[in-house]
Amino acid sequence: MDTAGFRLTRRDVLRTTGSLLTAATLGWPTRAAAQAAAPKRGGTLRVSNGGDPPDFDIQQTATYLTQFLAAPCYSTLMREDVSDPTRVVPELIERWDIAADGRTVTLHVRKDVAFHNGDVLTAEDVKYNLDRIRVPPKGIVSPRKGQLANIESVEVRGPLTAIVHLKQPQPDFLFLISNPFNGIYPKKVVEPLDQTGQGMKRQIVGTGPFRLARATEGQIYELVRNEKYWGPAPYLDRMQFFPIKGEVERAAALQGKRVDGCFFFASESVLQSLAKVPGMVTLRRPNPIFINLIPNVTKKPFDDPRVREALSLAIDREAFIKTVGPLAGAFYHSLGLMPPKSPYSLTAAEVKQFSGYDTLPGLGGNIAANRQKAIALLEQAGVPKGFKIVIPTRGDVPAFRDSAINVSSQLKLVGLDATVDVRDAGAFYQLETKGDFQIVMHSVAIAGAQPDQILGEGYTSFGGRNYGGWKNEALDDLYRAQSAELDAKKRVEAVRQFQLAFLKTYNQVNLAWVGYAAAHASTLHGWVPMTDLYNNMQMSRVWLST
Repeated sequence: MDTAGFRLTRRDVLRTTGSLLTAATLGWPTRAAAQAAAPKRGGTLRVSNGGDPPDFDIQQTATYLTQFLAAPCYSTLMREDVSDPTRVVPELIERWDIAADGRTVTLHVRKDVAFHNGDVLTAEDVKYNLDRIRVPPKGIVSPRKGQLANIESVEVRGPLTAIVHLKQPQPDFLFLISNPFNGIYPKKVVEPLDQTGQGMKRQIVGTGPFRLARATEGQIYELVRNEKYWGPAPYLDRMQFFPIKGEVERAAALQGKRVDGCFFFASESVLQSLAKVPGMVTLRRPNPIFINLIPNVTKKPFDDPRVREALSLAIDREAFIKTVGPLAGAFYHSLGLMPPKSPYSLTAAEVKQFSGYDTLPGLGGNIAANRQKAIALLEQAGVPKGFKIVIPTRGDVPAFRDSAINVSSQLKLVGLDATVDVRDAGAFYQLETKGDFQIVMHSVAIAGAQPDQILGEGYTSFGGRNYGGWKNEALDDLYRAQSAELDAKKRVEAVRQFQLAFLKTYNQVNLAWVGYAAAHASTLHGWVPMTDLYNNMQMSRVWLST
């Protein structure tokens, strides 16, 4: 298992000044495998996704269905370096300056960058987008608002200078603005749409290497080359996305050469079958993606910590991984909230002190004893035997669907009448973001593996992924303390303290980490897979051979 993406190296980000030196540092493919042959210009890349995107607003979404389609159309302020995922490099900014106190970050915007509609990128656009993400307008959803919660204000000084004032120093800040979901919109287009509560759900206007040409729901989404792209011209003429539901069906389309690539597979049997096909390239990659059971603490009886603890005790995590893993990619487990083999991992002894976590593989827990304790806790909390629980889930992603089915069956063993409600992606996210559920199984995918990227998005009360609606200022203060810590050793301890405090609340019940797979024809070149699902999906350096 390659854990390079989980190492923490912030030496370059902590420098007070950064600049763009060469085109290679923009995050475009530099690995030898991506440059084995001379690139060829032209052609149409055909890709199969797992369904229709619920909408086109990449900042409002948390699903790959939107991100894969929209990423080639947008640019971000910075990007993860494909040669070293522990570094970030400039994209829409030329350079940055960080004040000595670490609280002021000056972003110098690139000159002569045009949006697809002809508007020229300015610092006003940068300010509007950062503000939109951290403090979304009424009716706008921002899953990553917690990542930018440390921004106090954004100041515009001239057409190409945006000054970000932070509440406290934050070594991970540049990683946060490099999030591939943070595509930059033109203020003149998005602001009036935000005032209606709609946002960019029905159109795509970015600065990326491709632009949206047509969208026919259920059939095809087509992107064409942006001839006015500010960076090196993309090799492809166009990209076509086909919303084929079902991994077996997508694999059949790939084997039948109806598509060139599928960048989202979970089933191990499907991947093994594809690996045997001549001319097919396959890979499986670990991801910063965790599967959690999330109780809605605003609804009874889940406001009672005894009930949430009982949910954790009811689940045999080793059995969950053995059953769901081959279907949904949930092969990995970690010790704590950070990814497997993270430098911030807890010890086995520390993890075992939390109810139910002793059933992780290798920790020797007694699931029968755990379930007896769960039954007792439910009785103490006044939860009647046969209490009905409905678990909503997405039908298009095995990590959601199969996890919910498995957990529902395990909860029945402690007397809870749990059933699964399968929804399409759009209906599921609408229900989840409104908090209209009792408990939900969510495969939460994070772009990047720094502490602020994972903890800020997934485990703070102000974070955009706080679907359970909990509030805990003490936990938020512990998060802020680790976020501002500059000393590497002290930060390890600060992250440890946060994890220990969070796990004992059972605000989320962690089950496993996910590894996803990809497959494509050997005629597809120039794509460098990263250590998470979302980075480097702009496809500007991808080309096709015959």
